[in-house]
Amino acid sequence: MSTAAQSVRSTPVIDAADEIVRKNLRKDLPPFAIEYLEINSRATRVVRNFHVWLKGTYRPILGLSSKEIELFFHRLEAIAQTQSARRLFRHRALEYFDWLHEKGLLRFDPKCAWPRSNFPLPPEAKRFLETLRPTRKPSTVYGCQTNLRQFHIWLNHQRVSLAELDRRHTSTWLDWLHARGLHPATRIHAIQNVRSYLRWLEEQEALCNSADFLIRRSDLPRLPLYLPRPLPPEVDKKLQLRFRKSRCSYQLGLLLMRRTGLRIGELISLPYACVHMDPKGNPFLKVPLGKLDKERLVPLDDKTVKLVHKLQRRIRRKRALLLQTTTGRRTSYIKYAEALAKASRGLPLADQITTHRLRHTYATSLLAGGMSLVGVMRLLGHRDLRMTLRYVAITDETVLAEYTAALKRTEQRYELPLSASAALITAAPPQLLADAVRQLQKDAQDASLDQAATRNLIRRLQRLRIQIAKLLRTRKPES
Repeated sequence: MSTAAQSVRSTPVIDAADEIVRKNLRKDLPPFAIEYLEINSRATRVVRNFHVWLKGTYRPILGLSSKEIELFFHRLEAIAQTQSARRLFRHRALEYFDWLHEKGLLRFDPKCAWPRSNFPLPPEAKRFLETLRPTRKPSTVYGCQTNLRQFHIWLNHQRVSLAELDRRHTSTWLDWLHARGLHPATRIHAIQNVRSYLRWLEEQEALCNSADFLIRRSDLPRLPLYLPRPLPPEVDKKLQLRFRKSRCSYQLGLLLMRRTGLRIGELISLPYACVHMDPKGNPFLKVPLGKLDKERLVPLDDKTVKLVHKLQRRIRRKRALLLQTTTGRRTSYIKYAEALAKASRGLPLADQITTHRLRHTYATSLLAGGMSLVGVMRLLGHRDLRMTLRYVAITDETVLAEYTAALKRTEQRYELPLSASAALITAAPPQLLADAVRQLQKDAQDASLDQAATRNLIRRLQRLRIQIAKLLRTRKPES
């Protein structure tokens, strides 16, 4: 029997089995839920979990509030095993809730209850975003759009209009941001974008209060200052050795990242022809436009040049990117994270190794080797020295060495006052008198001293030193 015939005969069997599974999953569901699943069968698992949760908690669907449905979202997060599954379950649940609201089975509008990509922005917010497009990056405009959408969702949920906005409202909104558990950097971006929006509205005379009164500078949370986390030298050495022996292109790319200080996004976007020569024949790695929209050249040693050529030889034909999938697409960050986790197994390190720690290790190793902070700033592609001061710190070994050297210099500086009694016992009398003469000569420059008396005392001490020296020379040796 041919393969095609087998597939034709097996297809109805598979369809029948799938239909049985669907009927079992839809069992005991209300008629409106079965009606929705006839339209969108992919949401069967989410819809069934929702109605099982309703039945188990004795909640009527017509009496549900947005806060109660948030409890169901937590249940979905516990069921999902991965981050992508959590996002998918939430998306399908929100689609179902929108359908229920259209049917009149939910009394609140789900589009106005949580941050949603399909929440309609008001016209004034759209006009403000249009003013940003000529001067801002598309990613910046998109981030601002997300923050404004969440802000208007919150206003709609609180039933507050922009004209009625007061300080007590913005204070409640700031508390809501904090209660969501967002990182301080995320909250700062949201607050700054909303404050810019309110300032624009103030110029349009659409606010009854000043924007700087509604959101003050003191409302910005303080960023935590994390120490850099370079790899210990022994771990760094073992990890690089594993990278070199690996046949995985992603691990070889991570080795290139370690030797050049690239960001992971720059490594993913690195072009095939990335090695450039200066007029003197020195090789440089040309890093494309990255996080700060800035190109830079990183000098390469012979080993790193051979590594780049090794990666280029792995590709049968010339491509646009140095590292990409077999289908010609950009490599995702997850591939590099998985390759790094595989290469770092068994290493003596308590915390997790991330790709960004390779960049930290590159920078701190150069600083420990004596490179200037300005030079490291240029290699990392920073625009401001303050970025390097935040981003790169001196290694613990360097701090310990400098502290020990400074401590020794301090002890040498204060050695005479600390051990004066011992010096008086061990030093010869002529030497002590000579030191006293030098000290008096130095102090004689002070106008408050009697110059004539000081000269007479110096002469007397010098004569006394000479007499003591003669007496010591005539001393008989002990038998």
